[in-house]
Amino acid sequence: MKLYLDSAKMDEIKKALSLGYVRGVTTNPTLLKKAEVWKENKDLRSFYSKLIDMCDGEVFVQVPSTKSDAIIEQLENLDMSKLVIKVPSVSNGVMTAKDLSDRGYSICATAVYTPSQAIVWSSLDVDYVAIYFNRMEALGNAVENVEAIVNVLSKSRTKILAASVKTLEQMSFLINMGIEYITIGYDLLEKLIESDNSQRDTKTFDEDMSKVMESFKKGK
Repeated sequence: MKLYLDSAKMDEIKKALSLGYVRGVTTNPTLLKKAEVWKENKDLRSFYSKLIDMCDGEVFVQVPSTKSDAIIEQLENLDMSKLVIKVPSVSNGVMTAKDLSDRGYSICATAVYTPSQAIVWSSLDVDYVAIYFNRMEALGNAVENVEAIVNVLSKSRTKILAASVKTLEQMSFLINMGIEYITIGYDLLEKLIESDNSQRDTKTFDEDMSKVMESFKKGK
């Protein structure tokens, strides 16, 4: 299982990476806008350079479906072994993806909703397709489409990155479907380790250990 944080907020990213079980970071233009990244960085290169230095794993950067060169120019000479370029799953995005792949970049087709889209991207041999699970559920076709996409990509090198994951129940379903790459927001990330049962058991263990240590002292 590879877990990523879906965020462009530096405070969230630092806290998430400090946990030790978050592999990397996924971003998109909407997240960049919400985080107002221009306030603390002189340009995109500065922002993504920080992320690459902070992450042991991949950093996902989304480019427009057309005229992506202006963004790519800001990524040049950064560590390409950690960069994954996200390209929207539209016709123009296919041409952009082919061009960037030829230039040596790893590619993730994003905003993938249907098995037919997965077929196209698998044929292009991209590294990842990012499916938007919560949005699929809102459309009422999440389960059947995810099952079909998993089947389509089962014999492909293209990996599924599950995005738009909003609940622990959604996460469990995706894991049961065999999806190994999931990106989530910080709010959900904080809930992963929580369990009332674990809290109860831990409290009991801590109290019992205190009694054990106290008994050792008395025994002496």
